[in-house]
Amino acid sequence: MNIALRTPTKDERIGAFRKASWPERLAMHDAIAAAKREAIDARRELGRRYLEAHVSNIMVPFERGALGLYLPDETAAARDEAMRIGFHRASQHDSGSLAYPALAHDFPADGEAVKIGTSPLFIAPITRYCGMLPVLFNFFFTRAYQTEMNADSAHHFHMDPEDTISFKVFIHLTDVRDDSGPFHALPANLSERVLKMVNYQGIDRVLDETVDEAVGFDNVMKFTGLPGTVALADTTRCLHFGGRPRAAGQPFRDMLVFQYLLPTSLLFPINGDAKQPRFMPQLEARGDDEWDALIGLKWT
Repeated sequence: MNIALRTPTKDERIGAFRKASWPERLAMHDAIAAAKREAIDARRELGRRYLEAHVSNIMVPFERGALGLYLPDETAAARDEAMRIGFHRASQHDSGSLAYPALAHDFPADGEAVKIGTSPLFIAPITRYCGMLPVLFNFFFTRAYQTEMNADSAHHFHMDPEDTISFKVFIHLTDVRDDSGPFHALPANLSERVLKMVNYQGIDRVLDETVDEAVGFDNVMKFTGLPGTVALADTTRCLHFGGRPRAAGQPFRDMLVFQYLLPTSLLFPINGDAKQPRFMPQLEARGDDEWDALIGLKWT
């Protein structure tokens, strides 16, 4: 049966994003969008009104899907809070390439991380990029700590599987140099060329040499810089990696990372066929469409 003619099941959605080719993932995105037309239309209208009310000079070109900025003053309070909460804390989760000293639920609802993650500073450019108001789905303190390359990890070029369009904001909490495992992203238009060349499937890893052969490694964006450096990237359109082992004597690479999704993400249910994920239980509904949609309590 043509998936475009019906609502895809939970298993079909997970299979498409985690195992299928890029064209099949695009088709799944379109099928989910058709099933969630009401939510998407509502978010497009909210996004239109949001951009009318909030001016931002940050613009992420859609063809590139990534941008680097230096925002030391704007991020200072959130960085201070993140370091107070997570710097000396044991990891709450380990992905194999990164440790997570603090998770979203560890941050207060009225704290600085929540404020910046829901502020026009980031919401306006992400809304413009996505064409609708996004969901602040999750955020966390990450630490790159490994001493050796992990073969099947985010140390290598990959695409996040949640959707075919989404967004992450990476705020440097520490000085990140060439030899301390910086985040790298290949612009989306060049990533698409690599995906076609290797017939990328699901969550495959891609070798540096393959990227270099296809588009030239010098086109990869490397995000280094002082605390307050910010990388904005669509990690579901841009091949990327980060957190590779740092050189001896270098400090840990610590980041505050915010994840923004759309209703088309595989992580959201359709018609109640899965549990609605919620990583920020401290954020409560206000009866305000914009806020409730932004934190994922409405139109997902």
